[in-house]
Amino acid sequence: MPELNLHIPDRSDEMQEIIGYVPHWVIRWGVSVIFISLAIILLTSLMVQYPDTLVANALINAREQPQKITWYPTDPDVTYESKVKNAQNVINGDTLVIETDHKLNTQLPIISKVRGKTYLLKGIENKPKAWMLLVVPQVVNFEVQLQLPLYGAGKVKKGQRVLLRLDAYPHNEFGFLEGEISEIVPVVINNHYRANVKLTNGLKTNMGKSLAIQPLLQGSAEIMLDEQKLSKRIFSTLF
Repeated sequence: MPELNLHIPDRSDEMQEIIGYVPHWVIRWGVSVIFISLAIILLTSLMVQYPDTLVANALINAREQPQKITWYPTDPDVTYESKVKNAQNVINGDTLVIETDHKLNTQLPIISKVRGKTYLLKGIENKPKAWMLLVVPQVVNFEVQLQLPLYGAGKVKKGQRVLLRLDAYPHNEFGFLEGEISEIVPVVINNHYRANVKLTNGLKTNMGKSLAIQPLLQGSAEIMLDEQKLSKRIFSTLF
């Protein structure tokens, strides 16, 4: 079979010159665009403040907590009688439940220690025969506590800004509460440090919504530790 000799002609010198030529204005504009972009990034990093933050667990505790009474009738000689109804208002000293020991013929009255509204519940903790009586006081005074993680807690200082997001009130709908660190307890308690927060606008969020207080509210807190230039934070991360 005869060999086929394919001859591919070389490109002419003119064609090589056209292909290899890049106009000078393209180079100049390309360098200018890169330089301007870098300048904008550098200028922005010098102007923008980027806060260093620390996330902690947050608790809003009412100073007067609900009173809880539970009973689970297992002994036929011991009976329990609730002396209050559901949604009843009681005051300190009112009799809530009477425990009667028929074998010893004795009665033990359980009285209210707080002023509030009663909630009578049946069936708790997988015990359908158990009863619980709650006396929930009206919340007037409360305190905001933060559980600071051990790592980074030393950066927290009095006066730093705090943003609180509560689990019961999703922040995308209700917003967040604002406050500042008012006190730091420099002792480890249950594997965390504790800090107290003073709310700036009480229970009114940044979206203007007033939150209904409960005996206990949980959530998270973002503490603004400091505000550094973005450039400083970038360079400190790189080096």
